Amino acid sequence: MAKFSEFKNLSVLYAEDDAQLRQITEKTLQMIVGKVYAVSDGMDAIKIYNKNPVDIVILDIHMGSISGIDVAKKIREKNDKVPIVIVSGSIATQDLLAACTLNLIDYIHKPIEFNVLIKVLYSAVDRLRSHGLLVAKINESVSYDHFSKAFLHSNGEKTLLTKNEIYAIELLLSNRGNIVQYDTFSQVLDEEMSDGALKNLILRIRKKMKDDSNLRNLAKIGYTLV
Repeated sequence: MAKFSEFKNLSVLYAEDDAQLRQITEKTLQMIVGKVYAVSDGMDAIKIYNKNPVDIVILDIHMGSISGIDVAKKIREKNDKVPIVIVSGSIATQDLLAACTLNLIDYIHKPIEFNVLIKVLYSAVDRLRSHGLLVAKINESVSYDHFSKAFLHSNGEKTLLTKNEIYAIELLLSNRGNIVQYDTFSQVLDEEMSDGALKNLILRIRKKMKDDSNLRNLAKIGYTLV
C-alpha cells in the first residue's frame, strides 16, 4: 500500500460545479497531493485532461454542459486505466447503471468527507500499481518512476528530476505517441517558455535519460515520446 507522503507525487483532476464545495475539496486536495486541476465544467475537465498529466480523476456526476458520466466516457475512449471517481449528491439507479460500464474505482457521496477522500486515493494508487502505471517503461534502458519522480536505469542507477523536468516528461508520457506542441509545455509549466528555455529543458531531460532514442523533435511543431 502507498505511504501517505507519496500522495504528494500525484496529480488530480477535480470537476465540481458547486463553487463552495469545489473550493473546500480543492483546498483539502492541495494539502494531500502534489497538483490539483480544479474546474467547474465538464468541457473544461476534458480540456485539462487532454493537455496535462493526470493520475486520478474525480468528477461530479451532474454539471452544466456535460455530465461527469459523459466526461468519464470521453476519458475512457483515450485511457481505460486511469482511476476515475464519480461524486453525487444522491445515487440514482440510472446513474449507477451508467457508471458500472466505466470501470470506476468508486462512486461516492458529496460533500466528500476527508476519510472517504483518503480511502479513494489509496484505492486509486492500488489501481495505478496493478496496471503498472507507477513505473512507465520508456525503452529497454530507462523507465520513469511516477512516485519517486526519477528515471530508473537498467544498470540500477536512479536519476532525480527537477519540477519542470517532471512536468515535461509526464506530459510526454501521458500523450505518448502523439505530438506535444511547444505552447502546451508553457501551459503545463504555468510559465511562458522561450524556444531556447524549452530546448534547454528537453536537453536536460535527454541527458538524464541517457538513452533518449524514444524522444523526438518535430521542427517548429513540438516533441513526441514514441
